[in-house]
Amino acid sequence: MDAVPARPARIQDVAAAAGVSVSTVSNVLNRPERVTARTAERVRIAVAALDYVPHPGAAGLRTGHSFAIGLVLPDVTNSFYARIARGAADAAYDHGYSLVLCHSGDAPEREQGYFSMLVEQRAVGVVVVPLSADPGRLARLRERGIPLVLADRAMPDREGCSASVDDIAGGRIAVQHLLDSGARDILVVNGERGIRQCSDRYQGARQAVRSRRGARLGQVVAERMTVAYGAEIARGLEGLPDGVFCTNDFLAAGLCRGLAERGVRVPEDVQVVGYGDLDVATFGATSLTTVRQPVEDLGRAAVEMLLDEIEARADHLHETRVFAPGLVLRDSTRTPSDAPDHAPAVNDTTRHPPDIAGPAVRASVGTSPTRPGPVSEARSE
Repeated sequence: MDAVPARPARIQDVAAAAGVSVSTVSNVLNRPERVTARTAERVRIAVAALDYVPHPGAAGLRTGHSFAIGLVLPDVTNSFYARIARGAADAAYDHGYSLVLCHSGDAPEREQGYFSMLVEQRAVGVVVVPLSADPGRLARLRERGIPLVLADRAMPDREGCSASVDDIAGGRIAVQHLLDSGARDILVVNGERGIRQCSDRYQGARQAVRSRRGARLGQVVAERMTVAYGAEIARGLEGLPDGVFCTNDFLAAGLCRGLAERGVRVPEDVQVVGYGDLDVATFGATSLTTVRQPVEDLGRAAVEMLLDEIEARADHLHETRVFAPGLVLRDSTRTPSDAPDHAPAVNDTTRHPPDIAGPAVRASVGTSPTRPGPVSEARSE
């Protein structure tokens, strides 16, 4: 007959072993200044001998909060959001907090439901990764009275902290690379226009094309940003461009697959740049040149800002951290030295933001070039 496992030790067991009251054990664990050193030592010896672990829920009832942080993601199966979760979990663990993962499906009603649960469970704060949040939706979340930080999206000025990537710069360096590699007829395969990141990446692409004589820019919008939709778009293209910028790596991987089915060579016939440097970028027959984002840093920075707001309280200053993307060169584009001669860049009257991205790095499959870091930190009241 199997042995019945021993039940976990309770605070009453510790009190009995140390020869003190339950309230004395509680004081040793939570308010040690109220207990003599000799008594505290007896309690600690009993705690160690019984392998007693205080119940976090009881501590939450006593203090009014727990040591849990909520992380609300639109899609927990997407590797991009999984990497944000990893950075957030690492930061939470380093500071003695746990992370509660919530899958919203980017549905406002589910976000509200999760916020209600987290408030009831006395979570100290929430990191939200919204896909298509409007200002009213964010305002409703902030009204719940729990500290809130956004990741992968900038928070409106003075309304809270956020960590995001400069996607305008990312779109610009992606298309600049295509132009420098000889492409002139550029197609952007984009997500829905309501997604801020997609809009910013397209804006950066337009900036790059406007600075190059003879370059043209077109756009096709995918219903969903998946491998399947990227392949479907490739199969339906009538006039092939010589360069394609896909605003995520899933679309780019699918596009390469669809082009291969048509006998179109990448990069000899069509050059392709993706965005994100996700795992899928190296899975296909042709590894993707792509724009890398410091994704884990987004999650870590969001949690660190949230904890600063919780701990500093009145002294806290809302902060916006913007991280720079960087280009990772692989096999889906040619190097500029291989490009045919075209007209050089010309000056125009359009004012462009400074090119803050770092230099491109050539990566072989399986390598991990140095991550780009934060490029600006603007503080507001």
